[in-house]
Amino acid sequence: MTDEASHGFLGEEFLTWLWFRAETSGGELPLGDGKTVGFTIDDLIEFAPLDEDETQSAVKRGSPTKSAVARAALKSGRRLRKARLILAVEDRVYSATVDGPTLSFSSVKLPDDDPDLELAERSEERAQAFLELESIVDVLYRQFLELRLDRSFQGGEGERQANWMAGSARS
Repeated sequence: MTDEASHGFLGEEFLTWLWFRAETSGGELPLGDGKTVGFTIDDLIEFAPLDEDETQSAVKRGSPTKSAVARAALKSGRRLRKARLILAVEDRVYSATVDGPTLSFSSVKLPDDDPDLELAERSEERAQAFLELESIVDVLYRQFLELRLDRSFQGGEGERQANWMAGSARS
């Protein structure tokens, strides 16, 4: 979805912003169709290196966003390169590991299949669920970009996020 070489940093900023919003705003955002998505980061976060000589670091299992390593990485200004997201819309729960620079998915878990459906119908339902997941992430990314590209971002949402990162405050 993004050009990694020239715009990949925006995907990293997006994932970091989702973490910020999950901790400071309750982890819910509108989808624009009368629905709300609840989200959290779970089980895996990987930080982008600050420069080419630095190694990537990852925190896995449990609640990685609560770890001292994750807090220290935020304080040093590191962005998320990869994160495992859990997204819930109504009674449908999705999870996927999202790569920031490309916004591509891996380790995707879709809502449970309807066991009463025939194989072809189940395949169609799963394809539709994957498209819904992609659409949800797309809507969230667009919301982030609207904020990020707004002239007031630096003094508003961006400043609040920078303060959160520097202090790693959870409020």
